[in-house]
Amino acid sequence: FDDTNPSKEKEEFTNAILADLKRLNVSPDKLTYTSDSFDMIRKYAIGMIKEGIAYMDDTPGDKMSEERGEGIASKHRDASVETNMKLFNEMCTGSEEGQKWCMRAKIDMQCKNKCMRDPVFYRANLIPHARTGTKYKAYPIYDLACPIVDSHEGVTHAMRTTEYKDRDEMYDWVLKKLKLRHVHIQEFSRINFMYTLMSKRKL
Repeated sequence: FDDTNPSKEKEEFTNAILADLKRLNVSPDKLTYTSDSFDMIRKYAIGMIKEGIAYMDDTPGDKMSEERGEGIASKHRDASVETNMKLFNEMCTGSEEGQKWCMRAKIDMQCKNKCMRDPVFYRANLIPHARTGTKYKAYPIYDLACPIVDSHEGVTHAMRTTEYKDRDEMYDWVLKKLKLRHVHIQEFSRINFMYTLMSKRKL
């Protein structure tokens, strides 16, 4: 279960999915959550900053979207490792100043695939997490957490719907930059049913 965003995840969603699987006589051999790996993912994030492939940014969301669209680099893109580490730690404390900052991957601001234009990989969130409570004040974005967890958990083929196609390049980038075991992406088209809600959030 991906539970990287405490703002949108609730335990009832997980329980509903497990109940549905039980109804279908599907019994998992092992049950894991992304939150089981938060400490490990944070270590990778710190490693990215130290290697100079990630930096901290406080650009407002609307301006950041505009700059990414136009291929304009953030004014913080070339900040020192020391400055970035200080701000990363500040973000993780959830302080008033720390909440202004997020960690972005340093990829390519001119890439035709705009998903690769220095995406946000870590951000502050003070909402209590369904499983970890208030232990963490900052969380990894799905695009960072997913390839790390998939590789470490032994996933050979990541089944992803075509809506993620633009982000597949980012998935591979994370695996290569962090020197993780390769995971093959298998795309499939999304299924929608008439008169039936499939979204766990809507349900």
